[in-house]
Amino acid sequence: MSLTSDNAAESLTGKTLKNGWKVVKKIEQKIGGSGGFFSFCYLVRKGNEEAFLKALNFQAFFQLFKGKSIVEILNEQTNAYQFEKKLLERCKDNKLSKVSKIIDEGEEFLDGFTIPNVPYLIFEMADGDVRGHMNYSKDVDVVWKLKSLHNVAVGLNQLHSVKIGHQDLKPSNILVYDNGLTSKIGDLGRSLCSDIKAPHETGNFPGDLNYAPPEFLYRYIHPDWNFRVRSTDMYLFGSLVVFYFSGANMTALIGKNLNPSFKWTNWNGNFKDVNDYLVDAFYKALKEFKNIIKDKILADELLKIVEYCCFPIPEKRGHPKTIPIDSKMANFNQFQFHRTVSKFDLLQRKAMLKLK
Repeated sequence: MSLTSDNAAESLTGKTLKNGWKVVKKIEQKIGGSGGFFSFCYLVRKGNEEAFLKALNFQAFFQLFKGKSIVEILNEQTNAYQFEKKLLERCKDNKLSKVSKIIDEGEEFLDGFTIPNVPYLIFEMADGDVRGHMNYSKDVDVVWKLKSLHNVAVGLNQLHSVKIGHQDLKPSNILVYDNGLTSKIGDLGRSLCSDIKAPHETGNFPGDLNYAPPEFLYRYIHPDWNFRVRSTDMYLFGSLVVFYFSGANMTALIGKNLNPSFKWTNWNGNFKDVNDYLVDAFYKALKEFKNIIKDKILADELLKIVEYCCFPIPEKRGHPKTIPIDSKMANFNQFQFHRTVSKFDLLQRKAMLKLK
């Protein structure tokens, strides 16, 4: 889809925004990167400080949702912008150290455009996302990967502590800072919050379907909000572990090992009836993942983490020591990240010792 030239969000270069931010240049988005079609990204500068600006692209929504009126689209996307801003401000107020920090926000008015309003968010400048720091050929990168995953687990734990579920955890949403020394979770645009209603909240999976937990692909929606949101984040984290060491996500590996007759694109039955086939494909995917990792002790440790994070039946997902015996019991401890944080801290320390 091509954009028209009548696009205020595409025309911020050279502008000086409120609070003194100068828009230096547009940052071209990489394929699969965060933001993409629905926003334009810029480098902004104030004094010696550089930052990253994300400008909401109303024109993209007009092209995508041609059946809706301009008023409807403006209201919906303004609500989405306000929702993300509220979550980011909550994270900032609570000093979440492993979540990308908002620095400023506002709305620029550019006279002469059909839609002159450009809401924007300004973030601390990242070096890039994790994909640019991945190198599957060097053993030394294992330390970096384990440390990065530890940071992400801490970030998810922090988000859950303030009632936010990320719901769109994927490589392009993990940002690196300090020359790669620190990883933080970015892009809360598809997140859900227990006490702030999200405009995109329907009960279905709100994130990128290529990374979705299997239950959503089979149209199984757990009725409990907390269970559904937290179990989703746990699956997405385990899938991220798989990506760090294999370059593929767990949903793709499960689909690869699943008999086509039982794949979500072909299956018309209910989720329960496909469970056994799904679990079989899952364990084949785990075996494939384990065989990729050269260090067999590390492979065994990561396998355990991925197994409890990504188990395809959500009721049986989570750390084995915290899964309730009775599935009807309300116990969301099974989706807490405390044990996972501790485990990755230990694994990275052991990996560092091996290099000495």
